[in-house]
Amino acid sequence: MLLLGKFTLTAAVSAAFLIPFFPDTASALPPAGTCAGGDFRWTAVDGAIDMSPNTLTFTSVGVLRDCSGGPEGITGGTFTGTHIATSDCMHPADGPITVDVLWSNGETSRLWGQWPVTMQQPTVGPLAVVAGLGQGSTVRITADYEMMTPEMIGGCLGPGLRTGVGRLSAATFQ
Repeated sequence: MLLLGKFTLTAAVSAAFLIPFFPDTASALPPAGTCAGGDFRWTAVDGAIDMSPNTLTFTSVGVLRDCSGGPEGITGGTFTGTHIATSDCMHPADGPITVDVLWSNGETSRLWGQWPVTMQQPTVGPLAVVAGLGQGSTVRITADYEMMTPEMIGGCLGPGLRTGVGRLSAATFQ
């Protein structure tokens, strides 16, 4: 779960970094825009991560901060995400994720792709920009999830893990 949340944040920040500069096309050039940080919370909507594999739906909400170098008016943003994933304590989340970003200038972006979260960190992978600012491009996400915290261990050994928080690690444009 922690990985899912971080992923969502990373996806959103990735969009902040890259989307504003390469709308409608993919490019191997480095992005000109960046967001220095952000945070988020993920929540299991229909169950909890425990020792048995289950298909769960996770939602995430977060904030992007200190964005610069992008289109005028983008200094940050907010995002929401939905991740439908097979999940258990040893394999936190593996399945498709959709992330909707609302930029501080009022524009939006939608990201989508497979996001396999494992116990080994960081979690790295691409998401496609499927709508809005940057449509047609790809964002490579790197998320460092907090693993093996007392809350995670207690939840896995007990009633299950239902929520967690995370932070962005890195994002690059492909």
